[in-house]
Formats: sequence, C-alpha cells, structure tokens
Amino acid sequence: MMGRAKLSDSHCTTHAESRATGKIRRGFSANRMAPAVGRENPARPDGPGLFTFAEISRDNGEEFWFAVPMYRQGFLWILSLSLVACGGSSSPPAVDPGTGPWELVPREEVRAVCGLDPDLLDAADAQIDAPYAVVRYGRLCHEYLPEGSDPVQEVFSTTKTLGALVTGIAAWETRDLPDTGRKTGPITVNDPVAHWLDDFSFNQAAKIGHVLGMVGFNENLEYPNRRYVYDTIGTREINRLSDVINTALQQDPERLGADLEEFTHRFLFDKLGMNNSVWTPDAPGSMVGLPDKIFGFNWHSTVRDMARIGQLILRGGVWNGERILAEEFLYEMTHPSFEEANPNYGYLTWLAAPSNVGLFGPCAPAARWNEYPHGELSGAPDCNYTGPVPCEQEFDVGAWSAIGLQGQVILGQSGLDLVLVGKYMAAGPLPAPLWDAVRPALVAEDPEFSGDEEAFCEAYGANRYAPDLRR
Repeated sequence: MMGRAKLSDSHCTTHAESRATGKIRRGFSANRMAPAVGRENPARPDGPGLFTFAEISRDNGEEFWFAVPMYRQGFLWILSLSLVACGGSSSPPAVDPGTGPWELVPREEVRAVCGLDPDLLDAADAQIDAPYAVVRYGRLCHEYLPEGSDPVQEVFSTTKTLGALVTGIAAWETRDLPDTGRKTGPITVNDPVAHWLDDFSFNQAAKIGHVLGMVGFNENLEYPNRRYVYDTIGTREINRLSDVINTALQQDPERLGADLEEFTHRFLFDKLGMNNSVWTPDAPGSMVGLPDKIFGFNWHSTVRDMARIGQLILRGGVWNGERILAEEFLYEMTHPSFEEANPNYGYLTWLAAPSNVGLFGPCAPAARWNEYPHGELSGAPDCNYTGPVPCEQEFDVGAWSAIGLQGQVILGQSGLDLVLVGKYMAAGPLPAPLWDAVRPALVAEDPEFSGDEEAFCEAYGANRYAPDLRR
C-alpha cells in the first residue's frame, strides 16, 4: 500500500488553473482506484477518513481542495498525501443543507461549484418540462419548476425506497436492544418475519430481507428457486414491514416513538429538515400521517424533500454530521438482493443492470457486488448476468433509483456525486430521460471527456470511470 504521494509543481499549476477557469480536473489515479478530483470545496463524508484533502493556495490567496479517494476490491484505502509542493492540509466539513432550506447555487457559480454547464441545464429544462432538481457535491445546483412552485403531491412508488430507508433507520436505532425472545431485540434483515408478527399471509419462513427484496411470497426461498413479482400496492407482503417496525418500537416507545409516524418524523423527516413530506396522510391534504404506513405508495412530497432522501443515501447514511443509519444497510439496499429473481432490484429500490437498459439507459453503471456469494440470504454464486457482460467491475458505483407512477424519480449516481429528482415527468417513471437530458451539462465540464458523450458513456456505463467516488 502506498503510504505517501507527492504532488509535482505541474499538478499544483494545473489545479490552480482549473480553479481559475471553474473546471474540475483529475489530479491522481491508480490502477483500479477511483480518480482523485480537485475542485472547489468538495464535500467530505463523515465517519472513517475515506479521503485525504490537500489545501492548495494560489498566489492571489484563493484556495481549493484536492481530494484523493482510494478504493480497491471492496476496501477503502486511505492515502496520506504529502504536500511537498502545494502547502498545508485541512478537512472541510460535509456538505448538506442540514435542517435548513436548500440554497440554490447562483447560476454564475454553477460551472465552478457544480461542474455543470448552466446553458445546457437551461436546455434540459425545455426537454424535461416538469419539476426537477440537480444536486451535485451536496449542493442544489439547478432547479426547474414550470409552474413556479412545487406543491406537496403523491409520489407513488418512490415510497418503496422511503420505506426501505425507514426500515434501515429502525434497524440502526434498535441495534442495542436486548433480544430476550419473540418481539424483542434489534431489527435485522435476517430476522424471521415470525419473530415480530403473529400472523401473515406469505411464506411463514420468510425473513425481513426476503420481504425487502419482494420474494417473501415464494414457496421455496432458497437459491435458485425464487421469483420476483412486483408488489405494486404492497398488500402481498411489503406493507407488513410497518407492523414489524411498530412492534419493535414498543420496546422503548419513549425514545423511539409510539408508532411509525412518530418514529419517521423523529429520526428522518425532522433530522433531514423534510418539512414538506407526509407518509400515508390521515386525510386528503393533511400533513399528519397515520401510525400504520403503506409501503407501496402514499408518500406525498416535493422535489427538494425527495432530494434529501437521495442525498442521504448517496452520503452513506450520514446527514449534518450525524449517522442516521448504517452504511452497510444502504450498500445492501442499492445492490441486488436476489440475483436469480431480479438482478435489477435491491431493497425496494431499482438498480441499473444490463437487463434493464430501458429504465436507466446505456450510460449508467450496473449495480454489482464486489464478491459472491454475499450475505446470508442470497446464495447466488455470481451476478446472474448473461452473455458477454462480466460480473467483475473496476468501480462499485452502480446507479440506483426510486421510481413512481406518473414520472416520479430519485436517481443516485455515486461515481458522479449526483442526485437527480423529477416529478410528474411526461416521459413516465423512468430515470433514463431525466439523466439523458441533464448529462450533456455534466459531460461538457468533465475533465477527462470534455463534451465527448460517447466516450464518457462507454467508460462510465461500464463501471470504468468514477471521478467523484466518495465511499
């Protein structure tokens, strides 16, 4: 393992010049490691040090940060950067809006701060013609609201991803509770559903992870016998996760809340500043939710609140300096759960894969595990891709998306530090049209490909390019 790296004067000059022009530049790369990125004030993840930051000063006193992420074979390596030619080092705080409002990056700063071409984003507005937002590096870089406002509205099956997230938060918040028998202890994906519920209609041997992957209804839950069937409104199995969590909360209602409504506000909505969201409202137009939640649909929200959910997932479960849920859960959530059943689906969340190019388009990296088999439930020996598509990957940066009826989308891309959100898009509930419209603005400012979209997609779509990998 390399312990120290030296930056030459030419690197410092190049990055100083890129600061002046507002462009993001690649600064360091190694075989099978994510390229480092120099840009103005990049966000830094919390938790273990996944980046080394070098503060580089220009003669005029302006500063920017050079970040070196190290990733290899599923392990995160930390590179200690020796600033021989470029001065001292420091670590800027993580970037997210906390509990306050999103602050829109001024248009004249979008190129420098976000690495996006503002003119091409304007062109995307006309192409999408629906409410949408672009978040990059934790900043609200662009927003388009055709009617001038974004009312709280039903966002349909994007609720499923919200529900998976809340399940992960419940697992995190119950992690230290003692297991003294049925209906006690922490929630885990390996728990039998019967540990928490007295009766349910699907396979009596099903575990929480089976339900999150929508395979709990199968008679045979062993590899390779499981089938995936979408639980559209949640009545087959996934809505019972509400009962599981409500049962677990009763172990400590004072701390955790009396029910799932109170829990969701206390540990998610309030902590993320989601003031314009309600899950399973108690009446039309109400901002008060019922204690029992529908996991299949019935989250009502805005583009900006949806973006907070996407950013929390992208940041590995940390918000405003606080861990909200385990990064391990989010990794499982955004990687295939049961490969033979559906390699395009994680925990109530859609994933990019060769078999669903229609959803994400060809310019999106596939979600693969770094090793197989994985976990206690899958049993799959490989990624279950067919034809010439390999299971190996250079960068573990698979795209994921919450998708809802009538054009609701939250799309996350960790390799680009990018979250895209759309509501009521005419193209329907597909991430591809949203990504297709915004991508030219990103590629135009990309340091490696500088507007060459074909070459960019060839590398990025094959998991061979990840200029902004942070974890």
